[in-house]
Amino acid sequence: MLRACRRLLGPSRFPRASSSHVSASVPDLLTWPVPDLLTYELLRLPRASSSLIWLSQFCASPQRLCSSGHAAPEPATHSAVYKVDIVTGTVRGAGTHAPAVVQLVGADGESAEYVLGNDQDEYGFERGTRKIYELDIGSELGTLQRVRVQQVPASVAELGSDWYLDRIEVTGPEGVCWRFPCDAWFGRTEGDDYTGVMERTLTASEVRPAQALQPLAVPLAMAASAVALPHPEKVGAAHPKAVNRKAEGWGGEDAYFCTTAEDGTFALGVADGVYMWKQQGIDSGLFSRSLMTYARQAVLEGERDPVKVLRKAEDGNERDGLKGSSTACVVLIDTIQGQLKSANVGDSGFLVIGRAPDGEQLSVKYHSPQQEHSFGCPYQLGHYEGADSPEDAMLMTVPVAAGDIVVLGSDGLWDNLSDEQVLEEVCASVGAREGASAAAHRLAAAAFRHSLDRHSQTPYSLGASEAFDMVYSGGKMDDITVVAALLK
Repeated sequence: MLRACRRLLGPSRFPRASSSHVSASVPDLLTWPVPDLLTYELLRLPRASSSLIWLSQFCASPQRLCSSGHAAPEPATHSAVYKVDIVTGTVRGAGTHAPAVVQLVGADGESAEYVLGNDQDEYGFERGTRKIYELDIGSELGTLQRVRVQQVPASVAELGSDWYLDRIEVTGPEGVCWRFPCDAWFGRTEGDDYTGVMERTLTASEVRPAQALQPLAVPLAMAASAVALPHPEKVGAAHPKAVNRKAEGWGGEDAYFCTTAEDGTFALGVADGVYMWKQQGIDSGLFSRSLMTYARQAVLEGERDPVKVLRKAEDGNERDGLKGSSTACVVLIDTIQGQLKSANVGDSGFLVIGRAPDGEQLSVKYHSPQQEHSFGCPYQLGHYEGADSPEDAMLMTVPVAAGDIVVLGSDGLWDNLSDEQVLEEVCASVGAREGASAAAHRLAAAAFRHSLDRHSQTPYSLGASEAFDMVYSGGKMDDITVVAALLK
């Protein structure tokens, strides 16, 4: 939760900043298209400087807050500039004179809280406009997961605070762009009652490189393999252990597919059906397996948008009258341009391991964020009212290259192995010159061991400890599915 901003914008001094109104077209600055009616400003916050000047000399100045709400010292050692683009909606009354407090939260830490929209001459955010702030927060945050936004209360701003925020887009130091949709009011409800929320936590819906990729000199070659292990309690006379084939397979309620299309596009998918439907006589394993079968079929028929792949898969399940629910992650790799596109609904996901251009050691290049309504309650596709839809998927576009390893998994993998442990197993496999099949089996076996260990510290135990304010230890017994793809 963001702390309330009790004092704002009194006479004080700030690091040197500059601002300018730019007239270039929006697509020159950002990846996402924006209507022509939007105007925008480029507002910069450089690193701390010994040269201090009065705020009144500038049209805008992002201000960093400490816990008391007063201006906090600026970091002075490292540089990690994040471009924060705030887009105000075009609906009637969307604009506000009140500033907002923004905080970036990533896998490796969180930024300070910044006051944005604190123009000396014109506070806040006007209807149908965008403002771009460059924040030097001192150190990189890793994969961005959330943006916390708090509207400054009217009692502080002394002006109306109702504000319709369309979205926030953030470009990181490496040029990767995250999109955080909001599409909601601050300060009032839909019925114009000024008792609405003043604070929201936004999650990323799309991630993509800042610049378009060029075709590779040599197209990528792919080798992939998968393994699905059912929950130990699901193995018995009445339950087949698992079915693992080259193109598709399943274990318990988990399912996967791997396929190569005629144009060289390589596609992978993982789905995790919800076991609890069994109490109502519904087998979610059928739902997840059919979902992956239809997704594979959509790719082979020429679909290249991962959201549309999921949409066609869910439509197929609906036509068949299948009931249940499932998480789903679909990855499409363009082997000509070296680009990975994905759509992820829930807590399945993927990780990319590779080498830096000037490095020899393998490292984690990217890990897709999870989508959860709350701890243990991931987004799900399903037959019931209130289920999430393919259009709710978190989208990612990530560059890949020869030598990279892509690992997809259900939550049985990610709940039991940290990124560092996945990296360790992959490095061991690469060092032993093993293929994709051995890499997938290594990871599945390691996740299985940790799921049975009551004393190990796992991502699941850490998440449970945080969610329930109690100390948990050990892994989580579950279906485990791993898909490993080696790029050559």
